[in-house]
Amino acid sequence: MPVWLNEMCMQRATLCGRLCFGSVAVMLFLCACENSGGPPTTTTSSRQFKTLAEKIAFLEHYVRFRRTYFALDFNITFHNNGQGRVPGPSDWDIRLIARIPKAQMVLWTKDLHAIASAPTDWLDALPAGISHSGITDWYQNSGRWVGINRVHGVVVYRNTTL
Repeated sequence: MPVWLNEMCMQRATLCGRLCFGSVAVMLFLCACENSGGPPTTTTSSRQFKTLAEKIAFLEHYVRFRRTYFALDFNITFHNNGQGRVPGPSDWDIRLIARIPKAQMVLWTKDLHAIASAPTDWLDALPAGISHSGITDWYQNSGRWVGINRVHGVVVYRNTTL
């Protein structure tokens, strides 16, 4: 192979190597800077909010559903694991109790299966503003539980991956 051809091949290989390295570096930078979205990590109780509107606004950062509430209390633990160097799925434990319009009870149990009973120890950790006594109907699907007190229009909800 002539010397000039050998040098041209070497220059081309060096250029390709630099372009490849540069592309990889840019991709890694973009991945590191990417905000995966989703709400921030938190451990929050509704006790810190003064109004029902403030409670609802905060809750709606951590749940997809939108509901009407007459009263609301919750404990939310959420770990956004998508913002580190190696993104991963988030973890959460969302617990709430609410007084709601009785007509909306069906929305809370959609896609859930009726069950005879559910673990209830988590209810004791909720703020004490709304009574959870009288919860008689239980529903579940995977890591979601819903309990209903149809007489008083009270719903308890837990959704957890922890």
